[in-house]
Amino acid sequence: MIAIRRKKVNWVRVLFLLCCTVIPLVHFCIFYIFVNINSFMMAFQQYEKGEMFWTIGNFTRFFEELANADSELIEAICNTCITFLINQIMFGLSILVSYFLYKKVFMYNVFRLCFFLPTLIAGTIVNSVFTQIVGVSGPIAPIVQDMLGLEFIPTLLRDDRFANGVVFANLIWLTFPGNMIILGGTFSRVPVSVLESGRLDGLNWFQEAVKVIIPVTWPTISLLWILSIVGVFGASGNVFLLTKGEFGTQTLSNWMYMQVYNSAGGNGESNALNYLSAVGMFFTFLSMILFVVIRYFTNKAYADVQY
Repeated sequence: MIAIRRKKVNWVRVLFLLCCTVIPLVHFCIFYIFVNINSFMMAFQQYEKGEMFWTIGNFTRFFEELANADSELIEAICNTCITFLINQIMFGLSILVSYFLYKKVFMYNVFRLCFFLPTLIAGTIVNSVFTQIVGVSGPIAPIVQDMLGLEFIPTLLRDDRFANGVVFANLIWLTFPGNMIILGGTFSRVPVSVLESGRLDGLNWFQEAVKVIIPVTWPTISLLWILSIVGVFGASGNVFLLTKGEFGTQTLSNWMYMQVYNSAGGNGESNALNYLSAVGMFFTFLSMILFVVIRYFTNKAYADVQY
């Protein structure tokens, strides 16, 4: 009979592993599981005269605001959709620009510095500089005055006619760098042998991008695209830092933040957090549906590409 020798347990190693995992586990349970469960429950709760009761009134209030064409919520959703469309256009352009930088076009280092510079500086500083550029004393406002024949230099970020356009311009300026950093690194990992094989087959730069680069790096591109799409309801740009949602620039995420910000220090019976939990649940549900649909189509594209 063969005796089975039991391996001695290294309790020091077990203790070390527990110490490494217990803090992240507690953090996950408290700030993810508990917070999400609590948010779900809050969507069906309201407070009145210090008492909590269960209701669907938060959802009723939300759909009533959706039915009101003049509500701030409708303005926020419209601006969010425009911001989302700009992000999608800029995502496609970032792929193209990343490809040209990867191919080391003329002065590519200068262009790379110009695109990456905003990411190296604190966001508040970048927005302060941008505010000065489009301000009354900056170079942009006088040009707008001359083009439109105005009698005064417009305050672009404080005028309903221009504020949204300026916010969108800021969004276009700052959307490039993030994806370009990831895409540039992804393109550099494409095997040289694959590119050389394409050149021997007579591929030009456009065919190389469409038939080689994009298919080979599609897992990364599709992941970035999915993340940008499912984040449609969180698309806001720098609205809070530039205008705080005033002058017709309100977006959904900034609107939700301002609801909490304006209710801070209240009597606790404004039900702002409960109402926003219902709003967040509704848009989370839409995002989940959108994720499933987009994921289905992205998985079918270039499914057989391997290297």
